[in-house]
Amino acid sequence: MSASISNSREVPPSKRVAIAEKIARDVVNSDPAILSLLVLDRRDGSGPLAVARSARLPPEGHASPALVERFAIAAMVVWGAAEGAAQLMGRREFIIGAFKEQLVLLIDVREYEMLLAIRLNRSSNAEHLFAKIASLLGMTGADPP
Repeated sequence: MSASISNSREVPPSKRVAIAEKIARDVVNSDPAILSLLVLDRRDGSGPLAVARSARLPPEGHASPALVERFAIAAMVVWGAAEGAAQLMGRREFIIGAFKEQLVLLIDVREYEMLLAIRLNRSSNAEHLFAKIASLLGMTGADPP
């Protein structure tokens, strides 16, 4: 993907939504464990640039627009709060949130200054999915799956 879309610093803001939508489609279709995802703009912290849902996610599993907005804010806060730990443990690559029935995987896509908030099946191997998504998006510094 990175070969076909230039770095976000070179892309006009009007095209960032199109890039986010392509990322969302590509990622949600890359693995059956992915239920849905938000693509968030780290440049200004505004609401989601794109939302994608897997066909495997039943309609009753869809979040309302208000819940999507709250989840976007929570993802940005969690990602920012983890910054202090980076001084001790190294650069953040991803953060896993475990809930009773599902996982949430936050991935920093530095090349596009975007944050992915991905909803996964509880039995997913989040670390493997991170490597798979990093490879799909051509993220630098990520090991292949």
